[in-house]
Amino acid sequence: MALSYSSNKLLLSLFCFISTVGFNLKAVIANSNTANPSATCNSKRRAILPPPYSDLSSLSCSLIWNQKFSFSFYQDGQNVTTIVLSGKHNHRWIGVGFSRNGSMVGSSAVVAWVEPNGVSGIRQYYLEDKIMSKVIPNKGNLKFTTARPVVVVHGDLLYMAFQLQFTASLAFQPILLATGSGNPYQNGSLPKHTNSTTTFIEFSTAHHLTAQPMSPDDLRKYHGVTAIIGWGVVTPAGLLVARYFRHLEPSWYYIHSSVQFVGFFVGIISISLGRNLYQKVGAIFIAHKFLGYTVFFLAGLEVCQFVGRPSSDSKRRQYWNFAHYWVGRIAMVLGVLNIFFGFYGVVAHDRAMRIGFGISFVTLLTATILLEARRRREDSIPEAMIDQPPVFQVIDKTSTTGHR
Repeated sequence: MALSYSSNKLLLSLFCFISTVGFNLKAVIANSNTANPSATCNSKRRAILPPPYSDLSSLSCSLIWNQKFSFSFYQDGQNVTTIVLSGKHNHRWIGVGFSRNGSMVGSSAVVAWVEPNGVSGIRQYYLEDKIMSKVIPNKGNLKFTTARPVVVVHGDLLYMAFQLQFTASLAFQPILLATGSGNPYQNGSLPKHTNSTTTFIEFSTAHHLTAQPMSPDDLRKYHGVTAIIGWGVVTPAGLLVARYFRHLEPSWYYIHSSVQFVGFFVGIISISLGRNLYQKVGAIFIAHKFLGYTVFFLAGLEVCQFVGRPSSDSKRRQYWNFAHYWVGRIAMVLGVLNIFFGFYGVVAHDRAMRIGFGISFVTLLTATILLEARRRREDSIPEAMIDQPPVFQVIDKTSTTGHR
């Protein structure tokens, strides 16, 4: 089935559009709840906070977390960072964490609270794990300066301010934010948080993000889901259509092409999310990354081959068939293999994702085995029956009786 020149141009344009849009997809979640902010950057902190936190001339301020909190900061040339966080005083404790990769585990946090009698407290915690017993008080990687941290309640707003000394200047830094409904226990243990989020601050240019990007855990989840759908389900399904349903002429061709285009587009979204995830967490997962780009290249080559498909009577058709078959099979195998590699490197909770992929993989594998067995059985029937002599002889009883 040969495609017209105009159809080729249309498909090529569609491919380029999908590649450009999908590959440059920005994984950003914008928070739209801006009608009634709970915090403001215009509060009179000079009369509320002591020095150095009362110096408003150098502090950059941003409304974060659905504008419930204001986050002010300043970083000087000696890598000293001053931070002031304020929000409504309707929580028992508020925490600000510094993470290397946006994940809670392995981070250090500064937690502030106010007792019912009005006595305030502030303490550092090391987040060794996500369970309460692994949130260790008075331990962490943050180094306070000689400026004393303060916690102040003014009206309905709570202010926590502290100053940290870093070994190097901060750049694009993941910041963890969390609130809890109970004060720390007498032994310092911190009750489990009731709400949390991750935002990103560009300290080097004093740029703050009012639209919060996806957290690394969300990026992992969506990257994994789109990879499973694109490379692990849709693309193999399109291959099954091409191999086992050719008798549905010409519908199989259009179904196969459409399914592969959908799988390719979803796969591009997965790669885009993966790129953002690598930038956020600074991951060194070379095998997974290399296989991902290899699958993308092979899938793109398949689309180009589809656009340049020669007519059935062309001498080049046999070479095209060979390249199309094997490039497609290699891309599918590497795509599925790379999903397994991705699960090996994921540290987030992904039990449901693993189960879903396992069910999809077993279903496709079972369907392939059954369809292949049926195809081989159907192919073997003509070979066994054509031009074979009969195994019985027909006797005309009437003629035999007449000779007696």
